[in-house]
Amino acid sequence: MQYGYRIIDELKAGLNYYLPEKGVEHIGDMVGQGLDSVSDSTDVLERDSIVYPKFHRDECVGCGRCYVSCRDGGHQTISFGEDRKPYLDPKKCVGCHLCVLVCPKGAITSSNRRIKK
Repeated sequence: MQYGYRIIDELKAGLNYYLPEKGVEHIGDMVGQGLDSVSDSTDVLERDSIVYPKFHRDECVGCGRCYVSCRDGGHQTISFGEDRKPYLDPKKCVGCHLCVLVCPKGAITSSNRRIKK
């Protein structure tokens, strides 16, 4: 989500390079190749707590990547103040940390843990 929809063209170009390099003639030949590494056992996932992101506003450059990624690919929990700094609505946040992953300055990190009721 960091790169928006234009990433599709880049993914297609990369795939067109990758397939011949691996000797694959048709994309259909790749279908199902990774199924042995996928698990359907979701009971091992820890779902009782949320780890919220922490915004270090003094390090933030106001680029908006956290806001855009949360709006388009997350839970619309980040808003921008007039200072172009991010603000979190903890009632909406599920702790996905997409904002942490897209911050180019490392100005967003993990913070406190909250146990769901």
